Amino acid sequence: MNPPVRDRLLDAAIHIAGAEGHDKVTYRSVAALVGTSHSLVRFYFGTREALLTEAFERAARRDAAEATLRAAGVDEFGSNLVRLITEARDRQLLQYDFLLRAARGDGEMAPVALLYDHYIDQVASTLSALGIDDPGGVKAALVFAALDGLVLQHLVYGSVDRTEETLLRLREMLTLWQSAH
Repeated sequence: MNPPVRDRLLDAAIHIAGAEGHDKVTYRSVAALVGTSHSLVRFYFGTREALLTEAFERAARRDAAEATLRAAGVDEFGSNLVRLITEARDRQLLQYDFLLRAARGDGEMAPVALLYDHYIDQVASTLSALGIDDPGGVKAALVFAALDGLVLQHLVYGSVDRTEETLLRLREMLTLWQSAH
């Protein structure tokens, strides 16, 4: 069964933005990739910015659901992250592009902040499950900052082994925090 047209349009926008940049996301380019008319894209999203924002939100929701940042144990934490950032590169690039555009004032920062808060909340949930005390959420923010940087490093180096090794060291840090409590 095919996904709904709206989802296919969003996935096309994610792919184009990740592969070619957000400037290449147009009604026509999205419609061509899906095999429909550009008027249908306009019908569903109204504006190009609405299309990009919804594509960003879809990419972010999928990544948040798949990354395993909410885990019951240290070994499970981030267990899908390397696969995710390797196989869903377009989603990562769209999210960083969206963030950079917002930081430059060419977009809204609120959706990015909501996404970051969601990721940090997932990490905080894991820390809580591990019995790691984190008043104020500073440790969760630190762990997420490390993961965020790790995704960027993976985009730079493209080495699964390097990324896995770094993630392993992050898990070791969590184990140390866990044993300290």
